[in-house]
Amino acid sequence: MPPRTPSDARVDSSNAQKTKPDTKYNLILSALELFAENGIDAVSMRTINNAAGTRNASAVHYHFGNKLGIIEAIIAFIREALDTSRLDALVALEERVRNGERPSCREIMWAAFVPYYRLYKTPEYGEHALRFLARLQIDMSPEVRDILNNEPQRIAHRFDALLARALPDLPDNIRRMRYIYFWTLTVQMFAGSGHLDSTVFGDLRTCVDEDALQRCFDFLVGGMEGPVSPQRQVTF
Repeated sequence: MPPRTPSDARVDSSNAQKTKPDTKYNLILSALELFAENGIDAVSMRTINNAAGTRNASAVHYHFGNKLGIIEAIIAFIREALDTSRLDALVALEERVRNGERPSCREIMWAAFVPYYRLYKTPEYGEHALRFLARLQIDMSPEVRDILNNEPQRIAHRFDALLARALPDLPDNIRRMRYIYFWTLTVQMFAGSGHLDSTVFGDLRTCVDEDALQRCFDFLVGGMEGPVSPQRQVTF
């Protein structure tokens, strides 16, 4: 079942101790909100300085060097928040494999999916974090792609290794492509979840967050486990 409360969604302990007077932390949160709401290209370093209320007009340059530097810092900040809730679950799944078990695709994907829910529900910056990631998916430059692909914990590769055992008949390239679809759709679902009240089908909101979460997750698992078409069925 989905988590009943988001209370365990936290950034690392060092960040948790930081407050608004911390200039670097404040710059990250201000830039995160601006990028999420306006897009990457529309935000200048001066705008970030002004939003953060820094007295030093060159604060962003001093702490991060340039715009790419603060984008990299934001990605690291979000990744840390995600790792707080996904690393333990990932390690537990890997331990089960070492003990001869074969976790199901659903269990593996739940461990990859729930951290994004917890991130989304994090007060102060959670919704902005998901919208920022959604912006990156749309406006991804080669430099940002390199930053995203440089995972210190090799999260994607470790989940892929688990999925290879859970779905042994799925070819490697298809399984990995579906994992990328899963990540993309997860981010976009949370980033756009505030608009379910006015869809082409009317109001699709549910009374309970966990119900909506389960519906999204069922859709994603179906995509990962679905059969592979025997041949191209569409002529271009």
